[in-house]
Amino acid sequence: MPRHLEQLSETLAGAAVLTIVSDRNHGGYDRIIEAGTRHIEIDGMRSCLRPRTLWRGWWGAIRVARSQVWDVLWLHARLPALMLRMALALRLLRPPPQTRIVMSYHGIPFDPGHRRMAAIVSRWLERFLLARCPPMHLVFLSSDMAARLRHVVGDRRMSRHSIHVLPNSSNLGSLPIPHHGHTQRRLVITGRAGYQKNYPLAARLMDHMPSGYSLTLCGTGTDDPRFQARILRQVRPDTRLRIHFAGSLADVRPVLAEADGYLLTSRYEGLPIGAIEAFESGLPIVLSPIEAAPEMIAAHPMAMCAPLRDLPRDAARITRLIERYVSDRSDSAARIRAAWRHKYPYDVWQSRVRRLVREVLTD
Repeated sequence: MPRHLEQLSETLAGAAVLTIVSDRNHGGYDRIIEAGTRHIEIDGMRSCLRPRTLWRGWWGAIRVARSQVWDVLWLHARLPALMLRMALALRLLRPPPQTRIVMSYHGIPFDPGHRRMAAIVSRWLERFLLARCPPMHLVFLSSDMAARLRHVVGDRRMSRHSIHVLPNSSNLGSLPIPHHGHTQRRLVITGRAGYQKNYPLAARLMDHMPSGYSLTLCGTGTDDPRFQARILRQVRPDTRLRIHFAGSLADVRPVLAEADGYLLTSRYEGLPIGAIEAFESGLPIVLSPIEAAPEMIAAHPMAMCAPLRDLPRDAARITRLIERYVSDRSDSAARIRAAWRHKYPYDVWQSRVRRLVREVLTD
């Protein structure tokens, strides 16, 4: 989420005065703050099951939303978006008519891969919120995603709101010069530690990868000793030495520059920016069967989908892909980057963002 907000901040700089509200910053928002965007931290605006923390986050978000008359309230991260939509539905938050509400769906909360009970509750909540909230601008990563939500909540609820489609992109730019003199093959995963990313499965996969392969986990929470201990308990003692934890990184480019491949084991995703960044970096990518996998694999010269049910078999397939890439790294990376420019050009994404904002403000 910080990367997406950073892209929006960069794209809208000079055209809008932005304020970003999030949970405590652990490094992911550093570049946004350094660029001069106002950032407000509220403890509790994160996925958490502690009622007191959730209460603090909910009322903190409501206080910020009430603190002034905003032209646009744009909701992104799932929990804060749920908090503020619930406040709108219950009339605890009543923005003036000139305030537009934008809700970005970075994934459908009841798609396959979610916990069963959470998906059931999410279906009910989406029906309730789309019926009770004031008219909003709903932003989806694809038309298919919008259609799936419409199928569940019904045409009547969806027709109250304006529908927009804004696929993701990436803008890493130039990478540092890598030092590929090492003989070890380096796989990398980026993303917040949690149920969604399924890091234990990635660790168990490493038990079946050749001994010359290592895995680096990057993202908020991956430097937590309790998380690390839980991950390392999944694997053999010799494999533990090949799994590394990088924590939250303000700049992921040095890690991607040194990598030989990108791995995504998520249970569910919309259109993951981390995978698009690896695509931009010229890396081969291995995806779990997420919604966007067919689209990305069709566009990428060296990508594959690994169900990760037969780990020895999938490890062999991944190894063949990485070795083929390394054998002709320069040409392969160039072809991958060219395919990224064709599929996910950042300048086109920026034009779509500006057009979306104009449509919202003139509604």
